[in-house]
Amino acid sequence: MKGLQIPRNHELTLQRRLSSLIGHLVEINAPNTGLEPGRLQRVFPKNFIKVNGELFVPQSLNSIRVFDVKPPGKTTVVGVRTTFLTRGAFNQIRLVRIGSDFIELLAKDKNRSRILLPLNKVEGIFPVK
Repeated sequence: MKGLQIPRNHELTLQRRLSSLIGHLVEINAPNTGLEPGRLQRVFPKNFIKVNGELFVPQSLNSIRVFDVKPPGKTTVVGVRTTFLTRGAFNQIRLVRIGSDFIELLAKDKNRSRILLPLNKVEGIFPVK
């Protein structure tokens, strides 16, 4: 994308990023379910994470919101189109990084939370004027 500076880390996977966030409060957003809040207890090497004793497949989730994360050094304001309904929540949001299979966004709240979206839930990223 011309003019859009995107912080990339092609080697960082969603599982690896989640591993660095063990112990944080997370909110799981999955299709056909309500939000599932709890502590991120464990990240398995390939496919699962454990939150409040339940296993989830991160790549099948709409999003994972992680609370109380240090502020990022640099962000880019973008819009993100997703495969699930957001009611414009991502029309103007700060992109922290793009990993090999996910994107990380800075949520619009005072809690310094991050939103991790599996790439299979992202239809596009566009510049915001």
